[in-house]
Amino acid sequence: MLPVLLTVLIVFLNLGGVASILLEFGHGERWPALNSLVLLVALDAVGFWLLRRLREPG
Repeated sequence: MLPVLLTVLIVFLNLGGVASILLEFGHGERWPALNSLVLLVALDAVGFWLLRRLREPG
């Protein structure tokens, strides 16, 4: 059950992050958009690492 919830959380995180990045680029705010992109990639990396750890046996 926990891996499913984590997967849903990662999906919603990505949807919100992409929307934020697109809106910031649309307003001409390049540095905040790049900061959001870096934060999104970092949170994705942590989320996928946790998901892999949850799915490993033992």
